[in-house]
Amino acid sequence: MTEAIAAASDPGWNPEIAGTKVRLRDNPGRQGATTGRTKRAGSFLMVEIDFGPNEKQFKRYDLLEPVGEQKEIFELLENAVFGGPSDLRRVLTFEKIKGELTNIFYSMEASNTDFHPHQFKPVMRFIESPVGRMLIADEVGLGKTIEATYIWKEIQARQSARRLLIVCPAMLREKWRGDLRKRFNISGDIVSARDLYERMKDVAAHRTTDSFVYITSLEGLRPPANYENESATGVRARFARLLDENTATEDFALFDHVIIDEAHYLRNPSTGNNRLGRLLSEAAHHLVMLTATPIQLNSDNLYQLLRLVDPDQFYDSSLFQDMLAANSSIVRAQRALWQEPVNVQGALAALADAERSDYFKSDAILARIKEHLSEGFPDSEKRIEVLRLLESRSLLSQYMTRSRKREVLEKRVERRPQTLHIRFSPEESSLYQHVTNRIWQEAVGRSGVSLFSLIARQRQMASSIVGALESWREKGLIEDLLWEDFGVSRELLPEAGSETEERDGDAADEGAGNAALDCTYDLKSLEEGDNKYRALKEFLAAELRKNPREKFVVFAFYRGTLKYLARRLKADGVNAALIMGDMGAEKDNIIASFARADGPSVLLSSEVGSEGIDLQFCRFLVNYDLPWNPMRVEQRIGRLDRLGQKAERISIINLAVENTIEDRILMRLYERINVFRESIGDLEDILGEVTEQLLVGLLNPNLTEEERERKSVQAELAIRNTQKERQRLEEEAVNLVGFSDYILDHVRDSRQKGRWLSAFELRALVDDFFARNYPGTKIEQTGEVDFAARIVLSDEARTSLGYFIAETRPSTPTTLHRSSRPVFCVFDPRKTEDVSPDAEFIEPSHPLVQWIRARYRDEHHQLHPVAAIAMSQADAKVPVGDYVFSAHRWSFVGLKSDQLLSFRASNLATGELLNAADSEALVTAASAFGEALPNAVNVLPGIGKICEAAFRCEESLGNAFGERLADFEAENKVRCDQQKVSAEKLARRRLEGFRARIEKFRREGNLRPVAMTEGLIRKEEEQLRTKLERIVKRQQVDPTMIQLAAGVVRVSER
Repeated sequence: MTEAIAAASDPGWNPEIAGTKVRLRDNPGRQGATTGRTKRAGSFLMVEIDFGPNEKQFKRYDLLEPVGEQKEIFELLENAVFGGPSDLRRVLTFEKIKGELTNIFYSMEASNTDFHPHQFKPVMRFIESPVGRMLIADEVGLGKTIEATYIWKEIQARQSARRLLIVCPAMLREKWRGDLRKRFNISGDIVSARDLYERMKDVAAHRTTDSFVYITSLEGLRPPANYENESATGVRARFARLLDENTATEDFALFDHVIIDEAHYLRNPSTGNNRLGRLLSEAAHHLVMLTATPIQLNSDNLYQLLRLVDPDQFYDSSLFQDMLAANSSIVRAQRALWQEPVNVQGALAALADAERSDYFKSDAILARIKEHLSEGFPDSEKRIEVLRLLESRSLLSQYMTRSRKREVLEKRVERRPQTLHIRFSPEESSLYQHVTNRIWQEAVGRSGVSLFSLIARQRQMASSIVGALESWREKGLIEDLLWEDFGVSRELLPEAGSETEERDGDAADEGAGNAALDCTYDLKSLEEGDNKYRALKEFLAAELRKNPREKFVVFAFYRGTLKYLARRLKADGVNAALIMGDMGAEKDNIIASFARADGPSVLLSSEVGSEGIDLQFCRFLVNYDLPWNPMRVEQRIGRLDRLGQKAERISIINLAVENTIEDRILMRLYERINVFRESIGDLEDILGEVTEQLLVGLLNPNLTEEERERKSVQAELAIRNTQKERQRLEEEAVNLVGFSDYILDHVRDSRQKGRWLSAFELRALVDDFFARNYPGTKIEQTGEVDFAARIVLSDEARTSLGYFIAETRPSTPTTLHRSSRPVFCVFDPRKTEDVSPDAEFIEPSHPLVQWIRARYRDEHHQLHPVAAIAMSQADAKVPVGDYVFSAHRWSFVGLKSDQLLSFRASNLATGELLNAADSEALVTAASAFGEALPNAVNVLPGIGKICEAAFRCEESLGNAFGERLADFEAENKVRCDQQKVSAEKLARRRLEGFRARIEKFRREGNLRPVAMTEGLIRKEEEQLRTKLERIVKRQQVDPTMIQLAAGVVRVSER
């Protein structure tokens, strides 16, 4: 050791050895590494310390100490070894990035989307779910795609998930891929059934850790009924067998997560879709199903979907009905407590009803709720606790969620309809009537498809005479009987599918086409005198004069109409784009172009062309013609009237030609049922074929005007009755899933309190980590985007990160460990549209964050848990004074897992304890906005007083932990008891059936089946024993309470 060092007062370590980790004695959180350089300053030995990028300072040797073993928090507090706000922030951020906390939303602010509290209701339920599976049944337009992807982000952050499969109808695949890229910066691959089978076969064979997001079609995967038979060699059958042979285990699953969109297609248990759902459910660790179909309590649909979510819980339809009946009492109690004024007696009566059910008999949680209520309605904090406990009693809330627009949207978009009435010119009127008469002659005696095709062609004339004539002349006959043209399900038509009907349809089409072509007409003259097009052009011109950047969506059923409009608008100088079915990725490019401010003013769209697209940036919709199903009208409007629509009102412009089918029948009917002014909801599932058949009947040319009027009234009544039935079912459905008010309030509260991983926290985490561990790393702030930097890792950091990636194979790619050039890193995932495609988004699933998390987990000495912080009252939101705080992590593991951060603070002068919410807000604000309190040991009151206040905080937290544990144990016991009741009920019913069967066999003298049935009894009894043993194991709760940090916060007026 050199002479200079030997002269130091306490030469316990050698400062000339480069790379020694040291810290400041009076600020242990301030850590760095020696460079090996020293110098003298008078009698002091000065040691050069590298504190991070571009920050090397000489510090006095006697003010430094080597980083040693972690000391207990109270020992540090007693010795006044205070760090600063960065130390507190490091501790809290580390707990967040570990991905274990159930009261933190890792998906919040993690996408390029607006914040809507209801979209986190499924996330919250999923986090708390013991099964990791859920049915999301939100109303159309509330963002189910976003909700499902939020859940995927949570699974990624919490479990390092790497394999996601999205199954949806084929026409929605491009939308899913586009939304993932645009909103979440996730790259998804659209794969065929064959490609998916080949890739998953490799995953199954080699147990690979490949990462992927695959999007595939429901139609392409559904297995045949005989898929178990090896003779079935089709790719769908082979894929089904692959799933069947690879059910998920705790250690391995083919898919970490599966999302099934439009899940109502799976509700029939005898179909291939349902078989696919069952197989995927068994082969995945997690499952989310999405549907907008209304909930019907009187049908088997919901039961079948929930059976896919959790077959162990939903295995008998009669028990499911018992569950619904019992659950309705809990929801009645919720309703009573949300009333103004609060109806305490109503809540108590509902709870008494609930306790009569086997599901809630001797329920300790309900007993506690009743105790709270009997004391008079509690204060606001207790009221929230009561509502939380009530929410936990819902039998279905952990398996499904449903949000409705009227419940979750504070301000609904107003629909403002306007009808442009048009008259045919004499030439148009004569031609329309000629074709109509010819069609009606052809229609005599016809039915089914052939009649329908004739009517469809009459409607094509009403849509656009010139467009129809051009189409017919081009084809020579009418053959394009597409769903896109009709907007009606072919299966609903009587006699559809027979060869005779198909031939008749062709003949009818040809006749209709000839009906137009066998008379004299001047196409150029008809085009020049096209009053309907003229009305559209004049309307567009008037609006564009008001706002040249206005956008319009023009819907029409017929391709001929759309092509005609595209040609005319282009000739008239109107920039218009066209989308139709089967356009693939080209459609997305057209939509993107239309959305740009300098893009086309008009989007011409067919019905199928608009499937799955979002046009909420547009506020004008033009119905150039009308569908003959009101649901199609609703779906058109729903492209604009959806979450994210910024306009206060949207305009719906209907073009109606007088004395045509649309004017006489459809327009009048739709105005009566108010379809243009308010959402009629998703009637299709309830309505079935009623409306379409009635409307097809309305257009039957064989009817007299009197008969047609009677049928029109019948159609109107049918639709109105269906609307009323839907409203009734929706009100009943509230008894199913309960009230969302508590959950929405909880989500808002979590966002306000910072219970999410912010861009600021992530950036601070990265800056701090490299400053302390790899000072050679360069992090250059960039002005291009907020919370962004260009990063070049030091050689040592690149090597270490590279080893970590090789060992763990994270799901998110990075070039940081390979590149010696700056890598553009963005810490705010909401900036996906503001940066280049090669930018790396630093979020919890990124390898850089996971590496830092692993390092902190292995090197606890880097976390200094005691801090003294100064902050302003404006940031603290509490009175001026000194506050002592303590922060804990609590863990409760039973049937489900609950892990959370908990805080308590005490006013040092008065001894008054802050409540849980104010304590959390103070500590969180101190970590984000506070500054180090200089010379803390001298400016604060005595350490003894500080320690006494810290003990009071600990005592309060201990009591709160005990109460939370009691609630968790009670809830866990009740959940287990409920599963026990369900299992025993099912077994009892089945055993009684088997025994009755044996008695019957014996009475009949048929003894051969008796032995086999007795074997079934033994098997059923064994399955019951296994279920009950598993439930007993889950009844044992494992609680943990760990103190994370403590310290003092000085709040001043500044």
